[in-house]
Amino acid sequence: MNKQSLNYKASIIPLLGAIIVTNGFFSKVSAQNISAPETTDSVAVSVKNQEFPQWGYYMARRDFRKCASPICGGYFIKQVNLKATPCLDGVFRSECYVSAIDWSSLKVSPYELVKIQNDEGSRVILRGNIVPVEFPGFGEFGNLRVKEAFYAATNSPAKGTFVGVKDNGIRCITTPCFSTDNLVLNKPKISQVSSIDLSQTGATQKQLDAATSEIFGQGLIAVGKTEVVENVDPTKRDTKFVSTQFYLRVEPN
Repeated sequence: MNKQSLNYKASIIPLLGAIIVTNGFFSKVSAQNISAPETTDSVAVSVKNQEFPQWGYYMARRDFRKCASPICGGYFIKQVNLKATPCLDGVFRSECYVSAIDWSSLKVSPYELVKIQNDEGSRVILRGNIVPVEFPGFGEFGNLRVKEAFYAATNSPAKGTFVGVKDNGIRCITTPCFSTDNLVLNKPKISQVSSIDLSQTGATQKQLDAATSEIFGQGLIAVGKTEVVENVDPTKRDTKFVSTQFYLRVEPN
């Protein structure tokens, strides 16, 4: 089937396929029940369908404390979907402090970079890793080195699980058909869904078209939950991902 022939009206995207497979800076959280694959970057774990990088997704907020840099004035960052984030010193905390964010690898336009830097919280998701930086007289601090940035499509609250949704290339002659991989960010969890509903996000048609392109391309960052739609025939139950928000990739120049 030609993907351009699919009907995307009503903001619901049916996709065909089949199954193949914070707050305290010094508030420490025990890491004993958090496995390493759930808290590290993609280099640490091998999972199928890794055309889509599943690891290293952060939210960031500015540090407005009044003290000398680099001790203050940086950012607090946390990995999405995790209660505790591994910091540079190896301690799991609800948030990690970094002295700065390194944007040099992002290679976006000055306009887009200013837009990202001026926003906070759930509007922006950054994919990257924490790297050590030595400050003479102060010691070693972490910086977040950004590889990719994603900007929220709307102002709708991001409720649910953060996932990457990506077409897996499987095509069927009947429905439901599980052609989309649902990859939980920062965790080794992959499932499949047979349709995606973006209608709750309040996105424009242009944004929905862009989201569809990302699903069939590099993968779309979305937030929401998976629902099972019952059918008279139990073998034909639709598994749908209902999104409350999605994030469009900030494209490099």
